[in-house]
Amino acid sequence: MQFLIDTCTWIKLDKLQKLKEFSTSQLYLWGEVQITHEVLKEINHFRVLSCIRKDTTILPIGNRQIYDDATSTQLDEADASLLSNGARTQDKIIISEDPGLLNFARLYRITALQLIDLFQFFTEGDYLTRRELYRHTRTLRDLKNITKKRQKEIKSWLITH
Repeated sequence: MQFLIDTCTWIKLDKLQKLKEFSTSQLYLWGEVQITHEVLKEINHFRVLSCIRKDTTILPIGNRQIYDDATSTQLDEADASLLSNGARTQDKIIISEDPGLLNFARLYRITALQLIDLFQFFTEGDYLTRRELYRHTRTLRDLKNITKKRQKEIKSWLITH
């Protein structure tokens, strides 16, 4: 499995790691972590610490048409570069907190999830426990990363699964 991670998600992962809530080293055990050159520039600018550079694959722009379409809709170069490397399979997942990127991905049928959805996916696959998902949900709500509605949806999912 490949994870293409955007800058905002890296910043969230930094916060979770500082709170000792989640270690990004787990992502590297569960799949191949990828970013683009444009995301790398932003990660360096924001001094993101949770990205393990030596274990992260750095990609060039992939599908030029998707990149151009994304930038023409006001998405920045980093988001557009991730989308240009996206795929329609669950083997390659873009992880983003950006609503514009997520909407564009939906239009092009590119697999993209928010971080909380990735945590739910990991819980379904028995990589995370249900308790860990609940704790991550609470923390992300406290960080104002997810809505109260989304928090309730996750709690409901935990009860029924």
